[in-house]
Amino acid sequence: MTIGVVLPVYNQETAYIHECLGAMEKQVYRDYKLIIVIDGANEETAEAVYNASSILTIPYRIIYRKKNMGIAYSLNEGFSYLKDCPYLTWISIDNRQDPLFLLTFYNHIQQAPEDTVLLYSYYWLIDEKGQRFADETQWLQTMETLMNRNKEEILSICFVGASFLFRQSAFKKAGGYDTSYGVVSDYEFWIRLMEQGNIQLIRHTLMEYRVNSALSLTTITGAQGLYLQSMKASLDHRKKRKDIPDVTVLITTHNHGAYIGKCLDSVLKQTHSNIHVVAIDIGSTDDTLQQITNRNDPRVIPLHIASGVKAEALNAGLEYVLGKYVLEMDGDAWLDERAVETMLYDFERLDKSYGLVYANKRIWYDNPSSGLQKGPEIKGIDYTNKYHALTGGASHSPRMFRKSILEKLDGWPAELNGEALLASDYMMFLRIADAYKMNWIDVVLYHERKYEEENITADQKLYNTQLRAVVQHQLQVWGNEMFPEFKMDGDAIVQISLV
Repeated sequence: MTIGVVLPVYNQETAYIHECLGAMEKQVYRDYKLIIVIDGANEETAEAVYNASSILTIPYRIIYRKKNMGIAYSLNEGFSYLKDCPYLTWISIDNRQDPLFLLTFYNHIQQAPEDTVLLYSYYWLIDEKGQRFADETQWLQTMETLMNRNKEEILSICFVGASFLFRQSAFKKAGGYDTSYGVVSDYEFWIRLMEQGNIQLIRHTLMEYRVNSALSLTTITGAQGLYLQSMKASLDHRKKRKDIPDVTVLITTHNHGAYIGKCLDSVLKQTHSNIHVVAIDIGSTDDTLQQITNRNDPRVIPLHIASGVKAEALNAGLEYVLGKYVLEMDGDAWLDERAVETMLYDFERLDKSYGLVYANKRIWYDNPSSGLQKGPEIKGIDYTNKYHALTGGASHSPRMFRKSILEKLDGWPAELNGEALLASDYMMFLRIADAYKMNWIDVVLYHERKYEEENITADQKLYNTQLRAVVQHQLQVWGNEMFPEFKMDGDAIVQISLV
C-alpha cells in the first residue's frame, strides 16, 4: 500500500468512534492500510472500535494493548507495521476526515519536490455535537493566517494542525516520536521533521477537528497546558540549535488587542536584534493572544495563562528565558528602537554586582477622541542606598535585570501576607536594591500609556494599601531601623518618609 495510517485510541465516545471509522471507509483513495492502536482504553471504547471497524473494506489491523502508554508510544508502535508505505499520516478517533482527505494529499505529494517532507492542510473546527464553529469565508481567512508560515516559525507556534501527510524516509531520519514529551509529542516531532526538508500548505479543508468534547485533548489538557508544554519543547530545540539571545524581552499583557501590535513592533525592530520575546497573555478575552501568535517571527515565544496577577505571569515567563538579561515591559507600552542596545551596552560594562539597569520613560495620554497626547518625561533616580530606593516609591521603566539574579531571588514576589500582590514591581525593586547595585541611564527608552479615569479603581486602592504593606514588610526585613510615614492624597500615597 502507498499510504499508511495510524489511529491511536484511548477512552472516547462511541458515536465519535463510528463517525471516524465511517469517514475512513468513505475515502475515495483506496491504496492505504490502517493500523488501529488501542492504548489501554476502557472496555466500552475497545468494543466500539471492533464494532465500528467491521465495516472497513481496506486492509487494517487492530493492536489491543491493555496498558496505557501514551500517544507517542502508540504512534511509533503503529508506524512499525507500516514500513513498506512511502507516505504516512495519523488521525484522531474523535475527528472526521473528508472523503478526499487521502486522495488530495496523494496527488499533491506526487507533484511536490523531492525535498518536501511534509504536506499539511486546512481543517474545520467542530464542537462536541459535530457543528462547525465559523462560516466558511471567515474560517478560511483564519486558517491562512495561522498556517501560511515559514518552517522556522514552528519554534513559535504549532501551525501544522490536524490534517497532514509526511514521507516515511523523513520519519525515519527524524527518529519517530519522543515519548518524553507527552501530549505535545506531535509538536516536538514537527520540529525535528522540518529539519529534514521543506513543507507545503495544501489550501483545502480536509479534516474536521473536534474540540471541547469531554474526552478531547483540548478539554483534558486545556489551552494553558498545551501552550506551556509546547513552548518547553521549543525551548529544548532552541538550546540544541544554540539559539541563545543576549536579551529576552518579557511582555505581560491582558486585553491589549488594540496595543499589543505596536508593542511587539517596537521590540522586533530593535537595533540590537539578537533577542527573544516571551509574550505572556493573561486570560485575554479580546484578540490579544491571536495577534501574538500571528507574528511571523521565530524570535517570539507566545505563552498563555488563564488567570493570575502580573508577578505570576512573569514567573511563568521566566522559565522560558534563555537570554543573559531580561527586559520586562507591559503589553500596552512600547520601546525606543535603541532601548535594548543602550541598556545591554550599559550592563556589559558593569560588573556582576549590578542586578538592574533602568532608564527614563515618556508618558502618553490615551484620549478616545483625540488619540495619543504626549505627556511628561519621568526620569529615574540615581539612588544612594536601599532606603533611598524605598522612599522613591517607584520601580522605574524600562528595567533590565540580570537573569541569574532573578533566579537567585526565585523570581517576582506574587503574594504578601497571603494576598495576591499587585505591587510586585515595587517590591521586586526593593529586593534588588537590598542585595545588588542598580544603574540609571538618563535617557528616554520607554513609552508608557496612561488612560483617562474619572475615579480611582478598586485595584488602585488595593495597590496603595499593598504599597504601605510592602514598605512595612521590607523595613521589618531590614531590622526596623527606621519607621515609615505616608503622605496621602485621597486614597493614594504620594510620599514616603523615614524617621
